[in-house]
Amino acid sequence: MQAVGYIRVSHEYQVEGHSLEAQAHSIRSFCKSRGWDLVHIYTEAGHSARRGSRRPQFEQMLQDAHAGRFDVLVVDKLDRFYRHLRGCLSALDELCSCDVSFVSVRENLDFSTPWGKLILTVLGMLAEIYVDNLSDETRKGKLQRARKGLYNGSIPFGYCKGNCSSCTDPNGEGYCPRYGDPDLGTGEIVLPHPIESVAVRLAFRWYTTGDFADGDIAERLNTYEHALPDGTAVHFRTKGRPGRFSPGRFTKDSVRHLLQRIFYTGVVPYYGKDKQGRRRKRNQATSVFPGRHEALISPQDFQAAQNLRQRLSRRSRSSRGKPNVHPLSGLLICAACGRRMRATTTGTGYRYYRDTSHI
Repeated sequence: MQAVGYIRVSHEYQVEGHSLEAQAHSIRSFCKSRGWDLVHIYTEAGHSARRGSRRPQFEQMLQDAHAGRFDVLVVDKLDRFYRHLRGCLSALDELCSCDVSFVSVRENLDFSTPWGKLILTVLGMLAEIYVDNLSDETRKGKLQRARKGLYNGSIPFGYCKGNCSSCTDPNGEGYCPRYGDPDLGTGEIVLPHPIESVAVRLAFRWYTTGDFADGDIAERLNTYEHALPDGTAVHFRTKGRPGRFSPGRFTKDSVRHLLQRIFYTGVVPYYGKDKQGRRRKRNQATSVFPGRHEALISPQDFQAAQNLRQRLSRRSRSSRGKPNVHPLSGLLICAACGRRMRATTTGTGYRYYRDTSHI
């Protein structure tokens, strides 16, 4: 019998541990005891098994099942396969339609039999209850942290943990002038990043003048040279996320998100989820608590930026369908550097052309 295995971990930090290898070892041993030929193991590293989660290897396994490339799917434990009952039963029904059996080693059950299907329903419900309870506990934990004035999730651009001696921040080694220095804190309370915090303050300063749109500010941040204490100059860059993407250039979208982050005023927002279970948008926090971190922007300047964005948004909606009022956009060339000049509209409605790379 041709068998395949499926192994999964939910978080990137588990990938380098023993979880994946332990699952693979369990599957190999089981197939060997049954005399099955294990032809492949689908490995899903850092993906959730909740409803709606995209799992490339899981999807590939189902495609191969439809192509008749194996006879039985083996997993170490049921929750590695699925954590949502309806999705679990649907996937198993799909395997059954392909004449593919399903075995879970830990539960020691063959779910292709009537008794196995009954047990599967019970186990699937327990797995779903577990993940729902875990989500509820996670929500409570995040709310409690917010009430204590502590951040949740990834550290916002503009801040770092202050663990300089053991820094793992994407904008640390080879970039931050404090990298390798003695720690400035315990890491529980975020501290202003010596370079990123300057970029945040500049972005708000430029935007609140009304002279620059999000795209203009992105271009300015990308070309701005910030002088370090030793006299060297560095360019601003986004923070990035370890294991997902590296620090890079700013875009109009990243600038827009930056300018809408109330965290910079020294408070901690709590978003929760809406009635459909989806996380609320950045500007839809259900609660805001005093933070223990240093503010980079005053509440007055932050509110001025939000008010300006609302005015510009209303003006943009009212002007839709009108002819282009910048006929020379892209045609004029800067005499100093040869760059193309862009049309800009100020917050007061004044229109002009400029090279946005010049400060």
